[in-house]
Amino acid sequence: MATFEIDKRLLEVLEVFLLPNYNITSVTYVDLLLTHIRENIRKQSLKDQQHSEVLQKWVIQALNTWDSNCKPSRPVIIFTLKLVGLVASNELDFHRWQCHDVYNKLCTIIQPSNEDLPASIKIAYIQMLSDLIKHRSGREWIFESGVWKDIVKCAHRNYTMYITHESQKFLWTLLSHEQQNINICTEIISAITDPLINNTFNPQIHQTLEESYLDENKLLCTTLDLVTSIFENTLFVSMDSKIPELFEELFNLEMRVKALFEACIDNDVWQKFSYGMCYISMMLLSKKYIVELIKTNKFLMIYWKKLRMLCEFTLPEQHKFEHQAIVLMILPLCICVRKDHVHHELFDMFINKIFDVTCMPVQRLLYNVRDVIWKSDLPLEHICKVSIDLLLEIINIMDRDVAVITFQTLCHILKNYLPDLRDGTKNCSSSESSKTGLPDNSRKIIYKSILEGDPIVDNPILLASLLNGLAIMTEKFKLKWQECVETICLLSLAQGILNHPGILPMLCVKALKVCKLAIQNFMPPNLALLIDSDSHMNEIGPTLYKRLHDPNWEVRDSVLEVLNTIAIISEDKYPAFQDFLLSNQFLQLAIDIALTDGESYVRASALIFISSTVRINKLWDEKLSFFDFPDIIIKLFNKETEGIVRREAVVLIKELYIYRKWLKSTINYILEVMSVAAIFDLHWEVKISALEFWKHFIKSHLSDQGMLDGSFPNVTFSKEQRKIVALDENEIKRRLNKALDELARQNCLGVLLVTLKDDSDFEVCKASAMIINKLKTFLLKYKFHDSLLEVSLPKDSAVIDNSYVKHILDTSVIQSKEEATNSHNIIDEIVNTNDAMLLATVYNNSQGKDYENTEKKMLKYISHITKQDFLDVIFNFDIDAYIEEKSRWLKGYTNSFESVLDDILTMHKQGDVNSMDCY
Repeated sequence: MATFEIDKRLLEVLEVFLLPNYNITSVTYVDLLLTHIRENIRKQSLKDQQHSEVLQKWVIQALNTWDSNCKPSRPVIIFTLKLVGLVASNELDFHRWQCHDVYNKLCTIIQPSNEDLPASIKIAYIQMLSDLIKHRSGREWIFESGVWKDIVKCAHRNYTMYITHESQKFLWTLLSHEQQNINICTEIISAITDPLINNTFNPQIHQTLEESYLDENKLLCTTLDLVTSIFENTLFVSMDSKIPELFEELFNLEMRVKALFEACIDNDVWQKFSYGMCYISMMLLSKKYIVELIKTNKFLMIYWKKLRMLCEFTLPEQHKFEHQAIVLMILPLCICVRKDHVHHELFDMFINKIFDVTCMPVQRLLYNVRDVIWKSDLPLEHICKVSIDLLLEIINIMDRDVAVITFQTLCHILKNYLPDLRDGTKNCSSSESSKTGLPDNSRKIIYKSILEGDPIVDNPILLASLLNGLAIMTEKFKLKWQECVETICLLSLAQGILNHPGILPMLCVKALKVCKLAIQNFMPPNLALLIDSDSHMNEIGPTLYKRLHDPNWEVRDSVLEVLNTIAIISEDKYPAFQDFLLSNQFLQLAIDIALTDGESYVRASALIFISSTVRINKLWDEKLSFFDFPDIIIKLFNKETEGIVRREAVVLIKELYIYRKWLKSTINYILEVMSVAAIFDLHWEVKISALEFWKHFIKSHLSDQGMLDGSFPNVTFSKEQRKIVALDENEIKRRLNKALDELARQNCLGVLLVTLKDDSDFEVCKASAMIINKLKTFLLKYKFHDSLLEVSLPKDSAVIDNSYVKHILDTSVIQSKEEATNSHNIIDEIVNTNDAMLLATVYNNSQGKDYENTEKKMLKYISHITKQDFLDVIFNFDIDAYIEEKSRWLKGYTNSFESVLDDILTMHKQGDVNSMDCY
């Protein structure tokens, strides 16, 4: 649609917005409309301001139409606010509207100071002001009008999370722009910190004043949250930022926050803000706030990392700051250690390492924290779970040595869950209490670990967090046993958890994931040396076999994921695992599961596992070759109702074709099924998997003709003639002709053309186009397009594989003139019509009540697509342009500018509007 037509349609829509009682029913249309307006404004040149003129005039007209007593509906006012911000973010456009007093009029209409203003309008208003502060003129109006004070109030009131976030962003952005203007910054900071400055911090409140006290306390919390947000977004931008310095110089902020902290320790104001690690830690510890102490160290770690990124510096201390923070975060976990585990050599090494990396003040703090936990009746399992959660929140900023300490801690606590390591019932005596992770400075304390008894049953919440944390850290860091010896124990630890008879299914799934990751990443040294036996693997076999019969489908599915990992590794990295799979009868069991399990995800996982095994010769020769695989899997495919299972069945058929030899009759059976899968399946991933099969099918036929590593060598050996044959240009063309004839006869070329025009799913079109283009590039490489005439084949011209048979049409399937015409009409549609629906055309030509007859007719049409038909298409049809055009159409056909405008007008004409909902 031309620009003039779009502007005309846009003006028509804008006029509808001004109608009395108009209310658009879908906010989505408003957002789409603004998106297209933004894009058009971005594209238009300085000379072409017609689009902006339409918007400029409409806003002025709208504000002259509305007033505080006659307001538009909520979606329209939101649209107007966002539109004003969008256009006025350009300083020249801002001045054009300022001449008409647009901004003051808009504020008069919406009344932003009104407490009852809907949240959606508040957010739109803040976003408009955020657009205006991008230039100096907008900031000057904001200061002169004083509207910035509305935003400070929004930040203090904490109406909603989104309003608070937008308000905070507006204020720190405004301060950043104006940090050289001390007077303005002073006024803004004064308003921001007013709740701190004027608060008396009196903790003794009469009960009748409790409600007002709570409101005041909430205001203090939101103020600290606002100040923290400003610091985070100004302090770590550059070393020259003046805003944090202004806060401290003007209002002695640190002293005030400490006073507030002392008076209001029962409130969580500290969570977002802290100035001194020791001060805050001791204050929190005095109130037994262990979780809060852990959170404080998490924030210390975050701010420390930001500071180090901003400026490189060297500390005089010999100990690393991150180690101090991480040790304080893991301490509650260490306190869970049972007395019998303290004597373990690895744990003793770990504790010595903790003392080596921490300074004396932190060690004293560790003792104090330990004693508070020992002496108090605190929910230690919950504290430990929160500790793990917080550790995972900072995993992306952990250095590797910090990650090692965290991983070691989780491993040792997981070890405390295993029953064979504990004597069961005795409490730690005073003489043994010093062995619970840290030296004892309070011999009178008697402490019993929460992991005594049967922790797998008694403490499942912490166990779930441990397993989840170990899995996440393993995936993230992939630690080596040389840097963390605990890694070699992880498989046996997870296995011990799995062997517990009372384990919950959810924990079983998590433990199996840890098993999988341990096998992938933490093989013990004896397996690294390819020694055939490993006690851990021998012991886990019966465990996995048992869990494959678990009534919970997620457990069975997780076991199959572990087995698939083992199968993949066994192919090259650890061949010893092949005997493990055979001796535990996992192959036979997986086939039974794929055919009979009641859960589709489990059936799919079983097929994935089998697909990984069929390529391994030992597994094939000793077990899998005794199954009639093509027949079994094709029958499974034909009766399966779930797309995810059919997809994996197709993948398995592809693997069987690639890695194993089959009779010609079997191959023909496979080809028919793969044709149906690529064209008729209702699941797009099944179609794409089938096209992957056809891609390998093409490669196989080209390899039969002498292709090696993607190209033809200069010479090749002829099996038929038992001699070396030179591959010159003419000989290569003859071989390509033979391969293409065979591909056409076996429906491959027809399948590619039909799927190229699959209008039901664009991903299928793209997959087909990629295969066709790759084949086209290969043919062009050998100048095949220069001569497409049939050439006579000398008797020793090519190596013929077992599945190749010269194509001779049976008289029962010879095309009639009408059929041939229809076949070429299909090709013409593919070449000449961008929006033709090939399948619809075919179905129309083969109407019938019986679906099977339709399918057979379609396959018959495909079989009539010849090599020449295919070559006509790929050499005369710009496939890339076709795919690009289809992509553009799919992206824009529902969300295009003209479509959005038309939809809004259509809804209005149909009366699909509501009466005005005055806010």
